[in-house]
Amino acid sequence: MPVERGALLLTTVDVAGHPELEGRSIHQAFRQHEWRVLAVGSAVEPGPPGSADTLGGLRLDRPGFDWRPSHGRILHAGDRVVVASTRRGLDFLMTGVQAHPTDPRR
Repeated sequence: MPVERGALLLTTVDVAGHPELEGRSIHQAFRQHEWRVLAVGSAVEPGPPGSADTLGGLRLDRPGFDWRPSHGRILHAGDRVVVASTRRGLDFLMTGVQAHPTDPRR
């Protein structure tokens, strides 16, 4: 989804072992201009046969998936979250390494 001069990306991330998510509240896991947790569900919920582990496999009516989680909700290893992120934020979430800015003045 284009946003101003960038893009807003939506994806799912398993919380287990992720230092930016596991053991943190939804509020603590938020990173301004990087990512925001939109929904929380179970990482072990089986999808329909043949479905890929992608955002496209999620349904809004999926049982047990909370699309309005409390900001105080603590994220646990068995959770999967839907996040909205920038490209830079998604890179950091997926690799755990902060990308180097292209402009050294930043």
